[in-house]
Amino acid sequence: MRSRSVTAFFISAALALSTAAFASTELTGNLVDPAGHFGRSRSNTAPVMIRIDHYSEDAEVEHLAGILKAKGPDDLQDALWDREVGYIRVGGGLGYPIAVARSHEQPDGSRIIRLMMDRPISPREVINSAHTLDYPFGFIEIKLDANGKGQGTFYQAAKVKITGDRLDVENYSPQPLKLLAVQMR
Repeated sequence: MRSRSVTAFFISAALALSTAAFASTELTGNLVDPAGHFGRSRSNTAPVMIRIDHYSEDAEVEHLAGILKAKGPDDLQDALWDREVGYIRVGGGLGYPIAVARSHEQPDGSRIIRLMMDRPISPREVINSAHTLDYPFGFIEIKLDANGKGQGTFYQAAKVKITGDRLDVENYSPQPLKLLAVQMR
């Protein structure tokens, strides 16, 4: 599979982003796989629920950015392993921990939420020494309007690196997953 590089201004933007005033957020929506990789037995959509118990503080994000810049993605993956600010649940599955969550309210009342996690690695990937092992992160960006409705993008297998003051996110799949009909509850 080809990979596509997407630049997300996560690190520099995260340092400038305001942390939401409220303690927790619940988002629901539909996860859509435009490439149809969910499998033959399932459709290309699945319900998704994201629970954010609290947003990451500036100092935490600065610390994680420092780890990535100085030590690289392997050490960042280790650092994310111990962090949990919430979870994401796809379909009827178990929730998977979200390590970093940031929220920024725009002047028009809209909001951008960015999430990062170390992703679950399947035993098949390890046994087969799959190329996907080089993509150990998940990255989500959700854009909500002033009414708490919107859509997002989910890079389910991603590489990350810092270039200057920005985080470069490279997705393994040619097309990221889409989060549609997202609603903040």
